[in-house]
Amino acid sequence: MMHLQHDIACCISVLFVLSAARADFQDYLNSQHRALHLPEQKFGLSEYSDNEYSDNDERDRESSALQWNQMPLLYKNGHVPKTIPNSETHNLDVLDKNIIWDSHWANNTKFGQISAVSIDPNGNIGIFHRASRIWNGDTFDNEDKFDRNKGPIREITIILLDKSGKKISEWGGNMFYLPHGLTIDSYGNYWVTDVALHQVFKFDAKDIAMIEDTKKLKKRQYNQEKMFSNNYDSNSMFQNYVPKPSLILGEAFEPGNDDKRFCKPTAVAVENDGDFFVSDGYCNSRIIKFNAKGEKILQWGRHWGKGGSVDEQVPPTYAFYVPHSLALADELKLIFVADRENGRILSFSTSDGVFHKEYKHPTIGTKIYGVAYTKDKLYLINGPDPNTNYNVHIRGFVLDIYSGNILSQFAPKHDMDRPHDIAVSDDASEIYVVELNIQTVYRFLQDIDSSEQTGNSVAHTNPRHELSPLTDTNSDNLSSGGTTTATLVLSLVTAAVIFIALCVAIAAVVARCQKRGCLLIMRKRMHWEAERRGNFKLSGLLENRRGKSFKILEKRPNPRDFSKLNTEPETSEDEHPENSFTKII
Repeated sequence: MMHLQHDIACCISVLFVLSAARADFQDYLNSQHRALHLPEQKFGLSEYSDNEYSDNDERDRESSALQWNQMPLLYKNGHVPKTIPNSETHNLDVLDKNIIWDSHWANNTKFGQISAVSIDPNGNIGIFHRASRIWNGDTFDNEDKFDRNKGPIREITIILLDKSGKKISEWGGNMFYLPHGLTIDSYGNYWVTDVALHQVFKFDAKDIAMIEDTKKLKKRQYNQEKMFSNNYDSNSMFQNYVPKPSLILGEAFEPGNDDKRFCKPTAVAVENDGDFFVSDGYCNSRIIKFNAKGEKILQWGRHWGKGGSVDEQVPPTYAFYVPHSLALADELKLIFVADRENGRILSFSTSDGVFHKEYKHPTIGTKIYGVAYTKDKLYLINGPDPNTNYNVHIRGFVLDIYSGNILSQFAPKHDMDRPHDIAVSDDASEIYVVELNIQTVYRFLQDIDSSEQTGNSVAHTNPRHELSPLTDTNSDNLSSGGTTTATLVLSLVTAAVIFIALCVAIAAVVARCQKRGCLLIMRKRMHWEAERRGNFKLSGLLENRRGKSFKILEKRPNPRDFSKLNTEPETSEDEHPENSFTKII
């Protein structure tokens, strides 16, 4: 019996060793396909040192001395080519057939330079434009100050359109000097940036609703003495306006790089809890987070791009040239920053500003003007760079936020001219792009169901609320199909080995038992046990008792032979077998 227990223990040990070996081999296989995690990068106070203001004119930047064509392409070996190989510029030129341009939308509405577009909670489209004012080389002086004597833009600067392109409301006359950013948050509040005023404004939704009362619009008063005086006060400017801003950040006409002043802020992104981010902007190249009351929470970023040779270095993750546009992914707790002149999108944690991931692609080129987010995808627009020696298409792009791959491209029948901002509906069925110079709004309609099934899209298996880990290799280089096949083959082989080992162990145990006679002894014991149990059956007991009674009767003397009779009463149990059976029971 001890030998049998020893054999069983040996079998269990063999199975345990095989299972451990399989686990080790599986870990090794996974390690061959798993990319290395990038270290989490923190930032310190040295990242936020004050920087000299640079030339911030929007047109001058595109013809400045910075040779941007020589730096945006980052290859794994660190080599930065000065031209893009043809094989990489023509592989994604086909436009997505599921994103259709609505060429007749808002054709009858006239705009000036359109700087921003946003979608309100009701699906209406807000447009922010500069009317008759144009940003050119004479707009700012060398200290980034605007000539306030030019006065505000007298025409309407904000227009709200419905999905059919019909005008719902318009306002903003005599309020803004040089419009740039417009964001309508999930509550219908308007957030506006003015690069000439160097200020950020919030207009509450309830005040925006009052604009429909045209009588109140006619009662607005414009005090030129207050507007042009040196002790200009923003609050007095909007005292009699409808709507009147509920929050004003920054000092009017005073550029700066501190807690109270901005320098040409570009955009605002608002979280669901009321906290918001400001990209500041053309001069300071920083991102600042505020709470709902307008109190500063944190900031990160510094200027990069002027001084030194860009051929020998790449921009750091916490440095920008022009943080031009912002987009939030609330469910992922990420904010995306369009670093325009560096031709890249950077994502950061909304809670602490820690860098998460960078997105750039040679097909997009060296400039990214606007970015929007919805449904695990980034929608962005690029811009021209006259200093490059290769051609890129100016259009919209859709990127997967996990892999960074370009899923599709969209544009009207021709390339765009200089798109400045982009907005996408929550369900991604509508895309709006505004042109700065040709003063046009493009509306694209996306067939969501079809676009998810096209070959242009890369199927992604990550959950919506779970981010893939940062890696030092692109996810398209990882062969998920090969990993799955190898795992399946390994499982089958392991199962076969375990089954064979189990059969051999059982056969060995059986053979040893036969050799030692263990099986014969066990068979005899089973036979004896069966016989013992059979003796207690009712039929066996009656048969045995009946046979015994017959034998006793056969030995009794003849009753007629009285000499042999016993005179004592007969009390033997043999005469009453039923009583004996009762006692046994």
